[in-house]
Parts: sequence; structure tokens; C-alpha cells
Amino acid sequence: AQQSWTFVPVSENLRHENITKATRLAEFEAAIQLQGDWRPVQYRGLDRLDFPTVAFWRRDFASANLGSLMNSLALDSAGVLMHGPFMRRNTIRVGDTVRMRFIRYGMRGEADMTVLGEFDYFPGWYPEDGALIVGNLDYLFETMGGQFPYDVLVETLPNTDFETMQRDLYKFDINVLNYYSARQSIASEQAQPQRQGLFGVLSVGFVASAILTILGFLLYTLFSFRRRFIELGTLRAVGLSRRQMSLFLAWELAFLIGVGIGIGTLLGYFMSDSFIPYLQVGTSPEDVTPPYQVDIAWDAITRVYALFGLLFVSALMALVVSLLRMRIFQAIKLGETV
Repeated sequence: AQQSWTFVPVSENLRHENITKATRLAEFEAAIQLQGDWRPVQYRGLDRLDFPTVAFWRRDFASANLGSLMNSLALDSAGVLMHGPFMRRNTIRVGDTVRMRFIRYGMRGEADMTVLGEFDYFPGWYPEDGALIVGNLDYLFETMGGQFPYDVLVETLPNTDFETMQRDLYKFDINVLNYYSARQSIASEQAQPQRQGLFGVLSVGFVASAILTILGFLLYTLFSFRRRFIELGTLRAVGLSRRQMSLFLAWELAFLIGVGIGIGTLLGYFMSDSFIPYLQVGTSPEDVTPPYQVDIAWDAITRVYALFGLLFVSALMALVVSLLRMRIFQAIKLGETV
């Protein structure tokens, strides 16, 4: 007997209070004709208008942004996007027409598809699973002669209880067979003991180095002032006011801290960009795909800048107090003794 299904509009999912966006996504077994041979590939059909609002996308997934790729699918309902390395291995270029065959629940369909763009990575797909081709879902249904079961990607509010949401959707005649939550996967990975241990060691190391840096700088400032006591007393004796000497010391401290911050920031940026990608290790495709993208935490760096700003103010106040307490005749007398 021929299989049949009942479909509800994907917009029905939006009736749930915790679902903000939804889109369809279907995976089909497919094959592409290359040089007379049929080669198996994965085909994913999607709604080009709704998919960008739900899917995660990174700028290194493709040379073009996701909106541009989806707009290219609007130019031709029979258009497809292909994995870039697969295209280059088989001398396929944007604008070429390829013959494809689709199989779903024992039913077959064939169509000529036009290559409209390429990508390196795609949400939810790993290169180890085989070549991927992406196209318009509605055109695929027309080619196959009707609709077939598909997945629904949804964007939910934070702290959503998915078990409760699954039961609630049944009230709208939506029977959820299974679900996968990216948030739950991320939370599970972040709770791994080895991850917490690594970040704990890094945090302790950073705090210790920051404390030692602050103590070292304060000690250097005070001992340097004592070593230069005669020099500062001489400058005071030749006519420099306390305000001028305070400005002199302030510029000196600002230059020292500014150079340290600048060199440290540049060194940290280049070292992170060079070595962090090598920290990505694992035995499964999910562990190494997509590659790490170095993201500089400028908010945290700004807090470090504020800490050194506070250090600058503290050191300057200590020097100003020492200047106010300095007696010129003692400095000159000490210089004569030396």
C-alpha cells in the first residue's frame, strides 16, 4: 500500500509560547551523475526564507554570507548549493547543470539542477558523512510528486523545558517523535570534569600572574622612587613645582603601563591565533568540525585594562604622597654625603 502522511503548517509550531522561529528541513538519499556514473550524495531541502532566521552560521562557513546563498536559491527553484571541495574535485563550477536522482521511502525522482553557489561547512553536516548538496525543499517535493516527512528546526527561548514543550505541541496536533537540543549538548560539554579542570587551572594561573604583576609594579615604583630620591630632590631644588614633578612621574608611569599593555595585547592576540587551533582534538567528526574560530574576549580585556588603570592611579597617588613629604635639604644633603 502507498504510504501517506498528514502535514500541518510549520507555522503551527509558533503557537507554542517558547518557540520563536521555525523552519522545515528534509534529508534525502540522492545521487549525482558525473562522467556517466552515479555517485551517492546527501541532499538537504530547506525553506530559503525561514532557514537563515533559525540556523547557526559562521563567516568561515562560506565565502558568501548565508543570506546571499539563500538569495541565489531564489533565482532558480531548481538551483542548488554544493560543497566547494567536492565541486573542485569533480571540475564542477557555479552555473553548471547536473543531473540528480532522489530516493525517499522507495519512491524515486530525477531532475536537472543548476549549481548556484558553494560552501565549505553547513549547519548540522560533517564532511566525513559524504558530499552535501542543498536546494529548495518545495521544488524537491514537486519533483517527487508530493510531500514527505521532514524535520522542523526551531529557535526557543532560554531555559525551555523540552519534555514539557514536546507534550504541549501534541495539543496542536504536532507529534514530536524525537528532538535534539544544541543548548543541552553545549551544557553537557561544559559540565565535563576535564573542561572545568582545564579552565580552573587557566583561571588560577591568570589570577596568580595578575597579582604578582601588580605587586611587582608597586614595589618597583616605590623602590625606584627611593633610588631616585636625590635626582628628584635636585629637580625640586632647581625650581620644579610639585605639580610639574607629579606630571613628570605620571607620564613616566603611563608610558610604562601603556607599552606593557600594548605589547601584551599584541603578543596575546598573535599567540592565540597561532596556537588555539591546535587545542582542537578528538576522535569524532563533531570534535574537530568546524575548526576553532579564535574569538578575542574584548570585554574581559577591557576589565584588565581597567585593573591596570586602577594600578596606575594607586601608584601615582603613592608617588605624589612621597613627593609631598620629601624635604629638599635632606635630598641635597644626602647627595653631598654620597
